[in-house]
Amino acid sequence: MNAKRIYRKHEKRMQSRADQVVDNFMDGYNCCQSFFSTYSNIYGVNRETALKLTAGLGGGVGNSGEICGLVNAACLLLGLKHGADSPESQSHVSPICLAFCDDFAANYGSVHCRDIIKRNIRTAEEMLKAKEDGVFTKICEGCSRFAAELLEKKYGILDE
Repeated sequence: MNAKRIYRKHEKRMQSRADQVVDNFMDGYNCCQSFFSTYSNIYGVNRETALKLTAGLGGGVGNSGEICGLVNAACLLLGLKHGADSPESQSHVSPICLAFCDDFAANYGSVHCRDIIKRNIRTAEEMLKAKEDGVFTKICEGCSRFAAELLEKKYGILDE
């Protein structure tokens, strides 16, 4: 390995998880994949499984523009942190997820992808146009960082 490659590898390990989320997104993973796969290892979910599990949740399930993939990922992670394998755990996890949604919406005006990016991305043509216009870089990068920092600082996702 050359020195530059060793440095970049070391640099990646030293990145914050918020930076990792953004890097994953810039590498082409959808928002939900980028976010969930960055934190999933905390709960024993490997990266490959995390990426497969969340493949259809970006852009609001299937690019529908509904609930933002970052919010979906955060709720999945909060479920892994606070949930149990019983129906009763819903009553504990749901208010935490709702609070996260409220905090996210307070910053971005909505939890719906179409409202946040102000685009319809339901078709391949619409998605391509949004990419060409830099919508995901301009808006989603900041959303990714905000969601990661919120999950870590307020919701203690890294705490045991």
